Amino acid sequence: MMKRIILFLSAVLMAGSLLGQTSKQVNYSSLEKKIDKSQSKTQHEKRGTKYKTWLKHGELMFDVYDAMTLSATTGMAISEFNIIVGMPKEQTEKEIDGKMVTEYKMERVNFYFIDGLLEYWTFTDELIENPLEVAYDSFKKAQELDEKGRADKKLSEDLSKLKYLYITEGTSNYTKKEYLKSASYFEKAVKIGEDPLVNNVDTVVIYYAGLSAQVGGDHEKAIELYKKALEYNYGNDGNIYYNIFEAYSQLGKAEEGAEYLKEGFVKYPKNQGVLYGLINYYIAQGDDPELVLEYIHKAMESDSNEPSLHFAEGTLHDKLENFEKAETAYKKAVELKPDFFDALYNLGALYFNAGVKFLEEANKVPAREVDKYEEVMAKASVEFKKSIKPMEKAHEVDPKNMAVIETLRNLYFRYRNENESNQKKYEEMNELYQSMKE
Repeated sequence: MMKRIILFLSAVLMAGSLLGQTSKQVNYSSLEKKIDKSQSKTQHEKRGTKYKTWLKHGELMFDVYDAMTLSATTGMAISEFNIIVGMPKEQTEKEIDGKMVTEYKMERVNFYFIDGLLEYWTFTDELIENPLEVAYDSFKKAQELDEKGRADKKLSEDLSKLKYLYITEGTSNYTKKEYLKSASYFEKAVKIGEDPLVNNVDTVVIYYAGLSAQVGGDHEKAIELYKKALEYNYGNDGNIYYNIFEAYSQLGKAEEGAEYLKEGFVKYPKNQGVLYGLINYYIAQGDDPELVLEYIHKAMESDSNEPSLHFAEGTLHDKLENFEKAETAYKKAVELKPDFFDALYNLGALYFNAGVKFLEEANKVPAREVDKYEEVMAKASVEFKKSIKPMEKAHEVDPKNMAVIETLRNLYFRYRNENESNQKKYEEMNELYQSMKE
């Protein structure tokens, strides 16, 4: 999920409380005149060669952006918004992508709240197109003209502020699913951070720039940004390696992307996405997925008691239908970490699925071969009963997991007539199942 980047409030203004009144009173006409005047200075034969002209023009864009957003910031609560910004001209409730959204219609801009918090905004009448880009270009021009570095301190402050405004817009655009715009804003924030006057690169912003580009379908740009994040030693617990693989795969270059899966697994052996990616890649290629065991065993050499590695080994054998090896590995993972949900669930599922296979085999036995039928059904029962204990422990670890609840409900139902305890457990699990379905 996207992490929200919250900025400090840039202004605190008292508000009126009547609908249709706003506390953020903006003189748009005055601002438009300032913009025209400032633009004229930048185009003037002499003034346009002065760094101060461009510095002031860039800083004016801060006022423009502040006016366009009415000083609002993402993450602001409605109650806080009403005080700092004011009440809307019109307020509506609507469903967007399955979520109830509160829309505040203000002059020239609409704000959207989810669960009472400001998520994003849209401009309905811009004072100037992309004031942040104008500010950036102006500050870079000022740097170019300020050969003696007299404005370095001021430019450092202004660029740092601009960087976080780009992050704000990147966050807002990501939330409203304008992913390529989001990527562009995040990327510019990164570029500003790399400027020697700022020298403050947020690696997490590079990652989200890549993620935004990937979700938006620009896989080449995503790969470029992910690689940049790796240059800064940001791996996001291994997720970035899987994302690079996915991006390469979308470009028809899965083989190239697989190299990052291998590297990612060595560095982050606990990351299940990287592991599954490797296994599925080898299967899709028609190669021997047991090649992945080389990476697992290599990781075990330095930490043989890491439960995630034994779980990874179990998962691989499970996919290869090596029942006994999978069982041994899952049990080892649980032994090392008794509350390891994934290992508990997979162990229970291993037994359950084995039981299902025996049922399928029993259904194929001719009706006249009663003894054989009962023999196979007995084997199914053994596996189903073995599934109960790890599933019960998995339920203790995660009482709300529907897959576990449904499995236990089926198992208790199967053996409800054996004793009162199973009947009672079935009733309890069935009640929980029905309540969570609603």
